[in-house]
Amino acid sequence: MPRFRWSNPIINASGPDPFIYRADERYWLITTGPAPDGRFLPIWCSDDLACWTFVRGAVARGEEGAWNRFNFWAPEVLRQDGTYWLYYTAKPTEDDRNHGNRIGLAVSDQPAGPFEDRGVLVNHAALDASPFRDTDGTLWLLYVTEYGNARGLAPGRIWIDRMPDPARVADEATLLVDRHFWQEGPVMLRQRDGHYRLTYSIGAWTNDTYRVVQAVADRITGPFIESGPLIMQSTAQVKGPGHHNVFTGPDDEAWLVYHGWDPAMTARLPRIDRLVMRADGTLTGQAPTSTPQEHGW
Repeated sequence: MPRFRWSNPIINASGPDPFIYRADERYWLITTGPAPDGRFLPIWCSDDLACWTFVRGAVARGEEGAWNRFNFWAPEVLRQDGTYWLYYTAKPTEDDRNHGNRIGLAVSDQPAGPFEDRGVLVNHAALDASPFRDTDGTLWLLYVTEYGNARGLAPGRIWIDRMPDPARVADEATLLVDRHFWQEGPVMLRQRDGHYRLTYSIGAWTNDTYRVVQAVADRITGPFIESGPLIMQSTAQVKGPGHHNVFTGPDDEAWLVYHGWDPAMTARLPRIDRLVMRADGTLTGQAPTSTPQEHGW
């Protein structure tokens, strides 16, 4: 029987908003923030999810006046037509407010990068882009509206827009979730029974109220109703687990990648754990774990 052993965090380095995907028979991890090489959105690779090697920062800071001068948050990658499409959040000016955040796009012909910036994709205050390919091949982009939105859209709400191709949105976005004061980090799943399961973080990322909830709908554009237990919440050893994503693990099943603060809340570190679908379609799992784990199949 195959067995997989892991221990969190998977790397001992800051790695908020982590995203993992498989390509070229390897696992690729990309996270928020600066990279050791002076670039941004650090890329790591691994053969086994246990030992990780830093590759490079995915993107370079834009020139003076460019849209992507600061922040560099929430990267996610879509692979299509031999190209790797990187969606991320950045802003042109440095200040204490996030009103200038936009969602942009960068591309590469390999998962190791480097990625070439292609500019702004969602041209109103937004963050946390998450591409999704439905079973019929249709592409969608989920995102969260930000403060100071030029269209007057309330901040902290989750929206979805169709993408005619990976480089464009149709600009016909539909509101999905506005139940909480703030919701972010949306991830869409299509379940075997045909339902759409939306998972996202609520609470404050700066403290132990941060947690992950789930909602379900018959259609990808909703309406979504929160249903099922919390997918993650704080423990004594892992504070504020969230801003997760879902990837295919060593057993070819769905796994979680997410960040969590250490007990002293000095850094958000990347972590992985199993994601389990129950008979009623709701999601649950072990996360967040803080001791050595083992899984057989």
